[in-house]
Amino acid sequence: MRQLVLLSAALFLTLSGCSKETPSLKSYESTFATESFVRKHLLTKEGLIRTNISDRQHEFLSESIGLYLLFLVDQKREDEFANQIDIFKHYFLDESNLVSWRLEQTGDDITASPVNAWIDDARIIHALSKAADVFNEPTYTKLAEKISTALTTKGVKDGLPVDYVDLTTNETGDVLTLSYLDEAALRYMPSSNNLYLNSKQLLEEAPLQGPFFAKSYSISDQKYHFDDEINMIDQLYVAIRYEQFNLNTDVFYDFFKEQFNQGLVYGRYDLDSKEPAVNYESQAVYALAIFYLLERDEKEFAETIMKHLKTFMISDSSSEYYGGYIDVSNKETHSFDNLLPLLAEGGLLDGYLIP
Repeated sequence: MRQLVLLSAALFLTLSGCSKETPSLKSYESTFATESFVRKHLLTKEGLIRTNISDRQHEFLSESIGLYLLFLVDQKREDEFANQIDIFKHYFLDESNLVSWRLEQTGDDITASPVNAWIDDARIIHALSKAADVFNEPTYTKLAEKISTALTTKGVKDGLPVDYVDLTTNETGDVLTLSYLDEAALRYMPSSNNLYLNSKQLLEEAPLQGPFFAKSYSISDQKYHFDDEINMIDQLYVAIRYEQFNLNTDVFYDFFKEQFNQGLVYGRYDLDSKEPAVNYESQAVYALAIFYLLERDEKEFAETIMKHLKTFMISDSSSEYYGGYIDVSNKETHSFDNLLPLLAEGGLLDGYLIP
């Protein structure tokens, strides 16, 4: 998903900027079956969320903790949010005040990637800023401002966000993935560099190809780019961003609704033919569709999508994996595919925060 392949994945930073005292994970009960699955199978004793329980069980993403923080503030769970912020500051927050996008554990050692990802930093800024209001906690505002200042100083090129920054050299990427333009987070950032207005204008001027949005924008050559094979996770994220900025998404909406009414929405489509490029569905697609539909005030349709989404969840309460979005036969799962449905479920019940 991210343009991080330009930097070696083997490069990692020792967690030297962490607080001296290692935070401990607190135990909580949840009324959400999916959260119980996450806490039982994906959450480590350090409070970090594994990417999966097979080949990436020693990898932890800032994406995961950001989504969980949004869920906790959405549910107004103050103590658990504070616990996760302690964990975040200890493991993910770099001394530059940017956020390492990935941690890796080897034995007892946890090392951090020397690269951030704009969307993950922005999501955490969003969660902190919302939490400052919900919990009346000014320290969250201060932390959000520290990350915002670093992000808008180092993670910007020609007045636009960039996908990533090298935390050791401050070298930036040249590409902006359009789904990264979290409108709510941009509202919390300093306005002096016009990031908000520039981001909205970038979306306004972006071309469509049929019902599909461009995926990214190259800043140096000022060109939009489409993938030949359209990933519906990317498309729905971009559609959400358009709706956040009050921009029209009717053509995409009609396509999505038609696909769903025909039986299902596939995970990928061919850009030119608009035919499915794969034969599978994605729980993340349906979870993001719920947020998209809520942005369009289509709550009834969103509830229909939620019913379909829950058919992917392990609903047998006697199963060890109850509540999980997991293929029990091969233990295939992903933190993203559980946290997004969890956030969507909470959002339908109690209001929502865009992921």
